[in-house]
Amino acid sequence: MSHNTRRRSILIASALFPLAIATVAGLFVTGQSVTRARHDLLRKETNTAVELVREVQLSQILDSIFPRRWTLTDEQDATLDQAIVYESPSGVTGKAAVYDAASWYRVGTLYLSAAPARHTGLPLQIVMVAAVALLMLGCAITWWVGRPGSGFTVRIGFSAAVLLLLGTPLWLASGWSRAELAHLTDQRLQIAVRALELVPDLAALSARPGGVTQLTGLQFVLSDPAGGEPFSTLHPVATADLGLTPSPFTGRATADRVEYAVADVESIRLVALPFEQTEGSTATVVMIALIGLMVAALPLSFAALANQPRVFHRNVVAWTFLAPSIIHLTIFTVGPLGFAAWLSLHRWSLLDAARPFVGLANYARLLGDGAFWNAIKNTAVFTLHVPFAMAIALAIALVVHRRIRGIVFLRATLFLPTITSLVAIAMVWQWMLHDEYGLINWLLSLIGLGPVHWLSSPATALVSIMIMSVWMMVGYQMILFQAGLAAIPQEYYDAARIDGAGPWRRFVHVTLPGLRHTVFFVLITSVIGSFQVFGAIYVMTEGGPLHATDVAVFHIYEEAWRYFRFGDAAAMSWVLFAIIFTVTLLQFRTLERRVEESA
Repeated sequence: MSHNTRRRSILIASALFPLAIATVAGLFVTGQSVTRARHDLLRKETNTAVELVREVQLSQILDSIFPRRWTLTDEQDATLDQAIVYESPSGVTGKAAVYDAASWYRVGTLYLSAAPARHTGLPLQIVMVAAVALLMLGCAITWWVGRPGSGFTVRIGFSAAVLLLLGTPLWLASGWSRAELAHLTDQRLQIAVRALELVPDLAALSARPGGVTQLTGLQFVLSDPAGGEPFSTLHPVATADLGLTPSPFTGRATADRVEYAVADVESIRLVALPFEQTEGSTATVVMIALIGLMVAALPLSFAALANQPRVFHRNVVAWTFLAPSIIHLTIFTVGPLGFAAWLSLHRWSLLDAARPFVGLANYARLLGDGAFWNAIKNTAVFTLHVPFAMAIALAIALVVHRRIRGIVFLRATLFLPTITSLVAIAMVWQWMLHDEYGLINWLLSLIGLGPVHWLSSPATALVSIMIMSVWMMVGYQMILFQAGLAAIPQEYYDAARIDGAGPWRRFVHVTLPGLRHTVFFVLITSVIGSFQVFGAIYVMTEGGPLHATDVAVFHIYEEAWRYFRFGDAAAMSWVLFAIIFTVTLLQFRTLERRVEESA
């Protein structure tokens, strides 16, 4: 085998392998989504069966819902609290403890086997389409690698062919998955309806708190026979939207941007969130396909170099060394950024399993969110401490740059806050700034000044944290300025002295121009860091008092982890990113121009 043939074989294998992995992974994900939904359905069925036995005390009614699928035994498993699903020799089985009518004591155990599935796995047709698509992908990649060069039209055609061949089996599998999930949703709703119909006293069940949900495992809307406001376990907006659907109704209805499966049983409207939304895998499959395409695009870009051994070898070696960093950036930077962008386009909450696509609604809502823009304003004000910190750091750097006794210890002492735990520093400063027994107020009392409400007053809280931030930042900036001072040639200062320049003129005409690149770097990084302040706010004030220290990152944290609105928090994060990017770009443009003019 010639070297050219070997290189082409490596390129073909390197491009086809990630595409094959993406195809197999996409098919596996779609199959697993259906499997999870079946297990969840069986778990809900088991809970319903147990509740029917407890409610009616007639096991025979289970035959009308779960024919030849259930078994009731007298065994009592003390470790069995909720229904579980497990693999048994006879197939997937659900298991749950049966309690007495008062729900105090276990009286037995119920086993429920899964209903026969329409498909035990992916249909053979989809698997065959995937195999043919991979074969054709291999042929297309082989043809592409064998060509010495290609025009723009040929490249577009080849890219379209790869997308079509990769996307067809994944699209078919996603469609099959959605159909299966819709079927399982209908099954779940039918079982809940049948269970309610078998309850002897449905009015008593619906009047008991949690009775309907405990029996069916579903949310519901209970209409008032007198025509009053309905009782609902759903969000008020969703309840109002569902109220527009005439009764009786069975099918799919959209409420508050979410499509629900709905069925009416007398005055009870059962509402199920479809498995297509809770177990849907379309977004995951698209992500897997994109990753496969990106990985395959790299070796394909080397196709034109297949006949140039030295250039080919140099590029392969270079990308091999870059691969670990690229993989790290993709997983821990590009991946989270993409997921945050996807979150910002959805109404995503940990408290609601429904996560519909809302487009730019989260961003539009931010335009009228006064609390968020107040946090942005506080962040901008907080950033004003950066020039003061830089001035102090430069002054200290000029002092410690001299070679005098004990200067090394002084440098280490000044740099110590930079490497000390932020939480520890914040707690110490919180004690020092305390209104009643703080060290700073005690020192002020010695000279007859009254106590200052450093952290408890909206007028001084943010300023207090800015003072602490200056103290923390000065040591790090001092080291950078010291490095910049060391890079200025001593001959410049000697020439300035010969010309009669005093200390101030030497500083203005020698030191500052020599530090222009250092000042530029310190300013940019410090401003970016100040926009991302969080730890000090979280420990010392938690955004108070009266939101006076509610900065952008802390506000985003509160939105996500206190109110669980991750979609809104992601949108805020992207807005903050846009602001930081714009400010940084303006600083680059302005400062670079000044540096070039002074050079």
